[in-house]
Formats: sequence, C-alpha cells, structure tokens
Amino acid sequence: MAPGKPLRSREERTHNVVSIEPHDNTSDAYRPEQPRRSDMSFGFYLSIAVITFLTILFFSIYELAVESWQRFK
Repeated sequence: MAPGKPLRSREERTHNVVSIEPHDNTSDAYRPEQPRRSDMSFGFYLSIAVITFLTILFFSIYELAVESWQRFK
C-alpha cells in the first residue's frame, strides 16, 4: 500500500475473514440455544423394562429346566 494513499473502507478491503453482513435474527447462529428436554426418562424406563423382561425370561427358563429335570428323575 502506498504511504500517501488513504485506507479504503472495510467493505472494500480484500481478504476479510468475516464478511460484513447486517445482523439478522433469521439465522440460527444468533439465537441462544434452547435448553433441550432430556431424553433420559425414556432411556431409564426402557432399561427398567428390558431388565424386567430378561429377569422374567431367565426365571421362566430356570423353572422349565427344573421341572423337566424332576419329571425325568
């Protein structure tokens, strides 16, 4: 740049990292992040249901094996 030349405005300069755009609220980048409802409750209830199901299943298989063994005895 020549020493006697006045600086150009920021809009006219090249190699700007950040583009000069007016602030608009239509972009999601300017909105504060909304607190998300945790999905922990669904996962917790699903885990309880699976554990209960597996417990009943294994207990039923155990009872079936014991009854079968006693019949063959």
